[in-house]
Amino acid sequence: MSQENLEKLLNNKWFVSLFLFFTVFVYFWNIWLNDIWIPNEAFYAEAAREMLEKKDFLDIFYNYEPRLNKPPMTYWLVAISYLIFGINEFATRLPIVLTALGSNILVYLIGKELFDRKIGIVAAAVMAFSFQFIINSRYASPEVPLTFFFTLTLYLFIAGYKRRKFLYILFSYIALGFTILTKGYPYLIIIGAIVIIYLLFENSFRLRAFFTNLKFIHLEIGLPIAIVIGFSWYVYAYMKFGQEFIQITLEETIKRAIGKKSGGISSLFFYFVVILWGFLPYSLMVYYGVFRAIKDRTKELMFPMVWLLTMLAIFTIAKGKIPVYIIQAHGAMSIIVAYYLVRYSPKNQIDKVFYGVSLLIPVIIAVAAIAGMVYLFRLDYMYYIAAIFPVLYLVRYREIRLLPFISMLVLFYMFVVSVLPIVEKFRPYDRIGIAINDNVPEKNIPLYIENRFWHNLPFYARRKVYRDIPTAQIIKLSEKKPLLALVKPETYRKINGAMVLWNGYLYKKGSESRFAILLKYVFKALHGDFSGFEKRYLIYKRWER
Repeated sequence: MSQENLEKLLNNKWFVSLFLFFTVFVYFWNIWLNDIWIPNEAFYAEAAREMLEKKDFLDIFYNYEPRLNKPPMTYWLVAISYLIFGINEFATRLPIVLTALGSNILVYLIGKELFDRKIGIVAAAVMAFSFQFIINSRYASPEVPLTFFFTLTLYLFIAGYKRRKFLYILFSYIALGFTILTKGYPYLIIIGAIVIIYLLFENSFRLRAFFTNLKFIHLEIGLPIAIVIGFSWYVYAYMKFGQEFIQITLEETIKRAIGKKSGGISSLFFYFVVILWGFLPYSLMVYYGVFRAIKDRTKELMFPMVWLLTMLAIFTIAKGKIPVYIIQAHGAMSIIVAYYLVRYSPKNQIDKVFYGVSLLIPVIIAVAAIAGMVYLFRLDYMYYIAAIFPVLYLVRYREIRLLPFISMLVLFYMFVVSVLPIVEKFRPYDRIGIAINDNVPEKNIPLYIENRFWHNLPFYARRKVYRDIPTAQIIKLSEKKPLLALVKPETYRKINGAMVLWNGYLYKKGSESRFAILLKYVFKALHGDFSGFEKRYLIYKRWER
């Protein structure tokens, strides 16, 4: 673990450029391939499509019904992308990928601002392939745009504070407004807490110095700007939807934070476990770095430490626990890890063992996952070379610190190039949409789904979709008016004169965001076991008087 080897690699422009290229490639490759994921991505894809259809960017509708759960920023980003690139999967995900890459750049800038270029580069690399972050960068949801605006707010704050330039601070308030427009007003409290606690620690709790620096950031100027930007849509939505909007907003924020039943002692460790898997491959190094920073009282790391620990404290206290809430702390964790990769060398034997193990265990996991993908999904055996690539890197460069990054890069390269296309063979939603729109162009004829709902079908059907319709009602509807329906085989056989537009298998195990479960049933289907899917017929029956 020579410090010299790492210095040479980070100063080698060809090495940095090569892995920058592969990072961008992995982020972009195949973002157009997969149909809209269900359920989360479907909300944003369809709501943005309906914005364009209605030429209304203020009222958010999903499946032609008001959707007031989240502020509009993510919908707007997707809708703007649709205006430029058309309504398709690539345009749906492009803003997410761009804000993901933007978040990595911002982490580089914060690392460079606090330390130097080398720590900035390593922090960005650590962030880029943190498991939870890169997974969320591949489908449309607010988490990655939120991370971008959240990190932008903190970058502009720390740059302005360190350089004593209020213009940066002013722009940070504007970014804070955009953060609120992305996920809601609680982030005014979260970012505010990070800034206030940091200033307290930075000034060693000397109140006079604290208030002097607090005065410098001009809350009286900035907060009104952030509130006007961030709450503008809230005011509009309240004026339009009234009490319905207030009730939904309270359920999404206050009730989720304090109204849910506590999970007991186990809830205190929820996000520590999430970090363990969500920040792979450097999650063990995070815990090592936090321990060392506290033990050694490393003042240089005060900003990322306050950022991370404040978020952990707030979300641990809140009763509602959702894993993605901690993604906005990935930037802080990346900077802490980068500091201990670039500037720290363990001294005693025990320290060296913990340091080395925290780096090697994730590499073993990644290599095993690569080999497992090749075996389970029947990939070309030449892909086994990818499993030994991290070993070849280690032999060539003799540098362990970047080995987890290399391993995860190879793993995700394999995932986006080879595994996602296999998964897509069992997701025929676009084919259903084509069958509907080619054969039933009349948009006033809705789609009825028998006893189930696939959230992305409104996006592909381009019309109102009625969910969970009982079998008896489907049969009754076929006797009264034109019927477009997605039904079970036995129901199809009971409807006389129905034309089959499509038939095949659809995933029936719920949310595809539980990706490990989806992969399990895809693997079974590859071997002839379709227990995770159900047979459906898309039928159309004309009705004549």
